[in-house]
Amino acid sequence: MRPFPRPNMNLLQPARAPAVRFKPVMHLLGGESLGLVAYEPMEFEERVSFGNMANDNEIPSPAKWMAGRLERVASAACAQELPHRPILVAAPMAALSDPDTAVACDAAVRRTILCQQEFCMMFTDAAFAGDPADSTARIARLRKTGFRVGIDMRQSWQTPLSESFRILIDTIRVDADALEASQELCDVVLAAKSAGILVVADHANWRDGTFLNLLGVAGAVAPRTDG
Repeated sequence: MRPFPRPNMNLLQPARAPAVRFKPVMHLLGGESLGLVAYEPMEFEERVSFGNMANDNEIPSPAKWMAGRLERVASAACAQELPHRPILVAAPMAALSDPDTAVACDAAVRRTILCQQEFCMMFTDAAFAGDPADSTARIARLRKTGFRVGIDMRQSWQTPLSESFRILIDTIRVDADALEASQELCDVVLAAKSAGILVVADHANWRDGTFLNLLGVAGAVAPRTDG
């Protein structure tokens, strides 16, 4: 008897969503968890925007794209049974200016078992260039729905931390190596610490915890052990 042909499993299996990875955020002195950082392989700015795929029906708005990211992150965190919060999630610049982002992301999180305050949307420093009052209003929309908002200053640190702005920002992310090279960044970090903003650093070593804490850095993303 001739065997039946084996089915093409690639046709039977549903397409998988991009994998979400997580790294811990740890307190450099106490060692306790300060949350997680979520990573995905594709960013909003990296989408293909030409050819047959470039039509309004197939390319989501920044608000819908960000809402989808939060759902994916929530699903992955629950599937991996990761209890640490908040989860720092990179957000595209366009999502900050999209007036529908707060509503879309709020609806997305309500479809999960997580709460809005368990997410911290991390916008790059460049997203806040321009009118400070306008940036404050945009952040306020997200905060009103319960989300935390942070600034990623690993590439630049030009955002002025005005008094009204400071009360809306939850977390600032910096590069530990850049702190040694920039007094301006050190001043920003100290101002953030005095305002009660959590500052976390990439490329930090456990052994430098005391020194970094004096500079205003409380936590680190996957801190390195001594070699």
